[in-house]
Amino acid sequence: MEASTFFLGIIALCMVIITVGMLVVSVVLFAILKTLSQILVRLNVDYKTLSPKVHKIVENLEYTTSILGLLSFFRRKKS
Repeated sequence: MEASTFFLGIIALCMVIITVGMLVVSVVLFAILKTLSQILVRLNVDYKTLSPKVHKIVENLEYTTSILGLLSFFRRKKS
């Protein structure tokens, strides 16, 4: 076996390991954002009656954390 083939194999193996790691990080990040979105929805309902300013801040965070919220960010209605 030539040295160049060996090193190309090591590089390919490292790329596979990095790809698997990025997939795991993406899944974990998606789960965290989903949980954060659910918590913000609950918080939004609780603070809606207390303070309109806090309600608006929580609503903005809620829009930016959800995947579909990024699409509806530009389409949401003006209050």
